[in-house]
Amino acid sequence: MKYTVGDKILMLHSKEEGTVVDIINDKMVLVEVGGARFPVYMDQIDFPYFHRFMKKQAPLPPKRTPGEEIRREKPVPHVNRPERGVFLTMLPVWQTDAFGDDVVEDMKFHLSNETNRAYTFRFEIWLNNTLFLELKQEIFPFQHNYLADLEFDQLNDNPRFEFSFSPKETDLKLAAALVKTWKVKPKQLFQQLETLKQQEKATIEYLLFDKYPYRQEKDDYGFTPVEKKKLSTLTSFQSLKENARVDAKYEIDLHIDRLADNWRDLSPLEIVAIQLNEFQHYLDLAITQRQHSMIVIHGVGTGRLRDELHEILKTVPEVKFFVNQYHPFYGYGATEIFFK
Repeated sequence: MKYTVGDKILMLHSKEEGTVVDIINDKMVLVEVGGARFPVYMDQIDFPYFHRFMKKQAPLPPKRTPGEEIRREKPVPHVNRPERGVFLTMLPVWQTDAFGDDVVEDMKFHLSNETNRAYTFRFEIWLNNTLFLELKQEIFPFQHNYLADLEFDQLNDNPRFEFSFSPKETDLKLAAALVKTWKVKPKQLFQQLETLKQQEKATIEYLLFDKYPYRQEKDDYGFTPVEKKKLSTLTSFQSLKENARVDAKYEIDLHIDRLADNWRDLSPLEIVAIQLNEFQHYLDLAITQRQHSMIVIHGVGTGRLRDELHEILKTVPEVKFFVNQYHPFYGYGATEIFFK
């Protein structure tokens, strides 16, 4: 026996000295260290004499909180990584049933951003047309975000996944938002699961978009930037062509048949240009001559001319407010403007 009762020992892991107080068996002894007694294996202790003559050991590191011993990795920038797009990924969780067959118990859903752009997104799960889950998060370049778990039986509840993406950094060249919907197609999903099992792969990917779209060429009123420029040119040309008018008017009628004789031969763009020019002219006169208010008759129609007029009025500092409400003479086809 290497040790006997009363031998001085050294705890190898803590470098504390103690005394053997009992022999438990041929592999363990009972030691007393600092007034505490506890059993230890013999390979965890040694005689202290040799260690006393060794070079002084470095002090033990300070006590750390759980997790601090794990070195934190610095984020590595993704340089020149190929962009694949943004994906909804599905990870099936398999289990073996009573008959020995592998069946899917749950489906875990993640969002995978394989692009160089960060996005904010809103995510919703609808089951039987009822909102089941809603998330608002950010996802950074080449990052995976966990979304949700669904039991496999819940895929029978006509699930619908709704996504709404926006660039995290403002970019006027890009669309303000991108909306995507994913619905479960049972037959296609079962085929994908079977293929996944045969190929021994882990996840199914569904591409939401490969590239974030640019801002739409047409605005809310159906005009492209080129048409907008042409519209501005036509308005300026019409202003030069017409004779100068010096008297402000309280009521302005913008129906095209009152402004142009050949209106049937004009394109929609040319018609709007003439109407806006007429409106701008009398708006400037009303402001210059300090008119208290004016009424612009634009008709109902599709509402395009009305909306264009309202957008202009929002930018004019001299306009106090304007209303487009029911009028006994004009119905909803006129807007009344009040000046400061």
